[in-house]
Amino acid sequence: MKRFLVLLSGLLSIVTLGSPSATAQGRIVVETLHSSALQGNRIGDTPDRKITIHLPASYDRDPARRYPVVYLLHGATSDPKEWLDGTYQGMDLGADLDRLAAEYIVVMPMADNRFGGSFYVNSTAFGRWEDFVAKELVRFIDTRFRTLPARQSRGLAGQSMGGFGALYLAGRHPETFGHVYAMSPCCLGFVGDLAMESGRWRQEPRGWLRAMAAAFAPGNGREPSIESPPLPFVAASDGRMREVAVVARAWRNYLPLNRLMRDPSPYRRLCSISLDAGLQDEIPSVTLGATAFSRELGRAGIAHTFVAFTGTHTDHTRERFEASVLPFFARVLAAQDPNKGSGLLLFPSRCE
Repeated sequence: MKRFLVLLSGLLSIVTLGSPSATAQGRIVVETLHSSALQGNRIGDTPDRKITIHLPASYDRDPARRYPVVYLLHGATSDPKEWLDGTYQGMDLGADLDRLAAEYIVVMPMADNRFGGSFYVNSTAFGRWEDFVAKELVRFIDTRFRTLPARQSRGLAGQSMGGFGALYLAGRHPETFGHVYAMSPCCLGFVGDLAMESGRWRQEPRGWLRAMAAAFAPGNGREPSIESPPLPFVAASDGRMREVAVVARAWRNYLPLNRLMRDPSPYRRLCSISLDAGLQDEIPSVTLGATAFSRELGRAGIAHTFVAFTGTHTDHTRERFEASVLPFFARVLAAQDPNKGSGLLLFPSRCE
């Protein structure tokens, strides 16, 4: 595995996108997508979702050219504008893409709600977010913009809850997305603060955990409570924690680590996989979950990269985007881009 990753790194280093130009600037487009998948959700959330799109500088200059696409999913209680307005260490994603001369389109859907996030799954409470991203949004972008409409030319990335969504959706739809990068992905499995023994389950769920519980609540013929959604673990009369089987089973159907352990074949179909996590992340399940996910990929013989960096949940967001995430997609998408004309395919066996 190590020899493969070293060889892969060497191959990736020879792929270039061209020389950045100080004057070459892409542009931001904001669209609204009316979603049938989100209509009728139980919290009354609007099915009209704002979509922020960054088009590369060459998009308007070369009207015959088609482009790869990266779908970028934000975290809980977040908004795509935070990647553009300096919220993360002064980061301006559009300017970073311009400096890199990135020849791919970036699509950022707005997935926030009054619970703080959708978790990008089909939910009885929040609507069919999996269908929205993997079907409606991809179809909308392929219809409206000049894309390369193949999985080899589609990437999926996300941060925190978005990292969860990226790994979940990539594993559910390897026929749609070929490449995935998860930044500090939350909630991958029952580890750390999400383990049954954790004291977190003895408290009323708040914030992202409440959103997660509402999103994952099982549909069993009875509508579960949205305001106080069921939890997978509860305290028994003797004070010990016990598993609520029907709820825990529903959660495991969503948790990417459990899905990978049960069946690694969808992840084996992906062209490339990368993930990272901060060693000082305030949420223990993030680093433990990402480490466990990487370990299970290794056990399944699935090539990937995992970086455990010095930092917390968001204090290195700008650095990770600039040094890792954006260059990652520049390399892997360029390697599959017929516009390059090199014939070089870095993942021929997994990207057919």
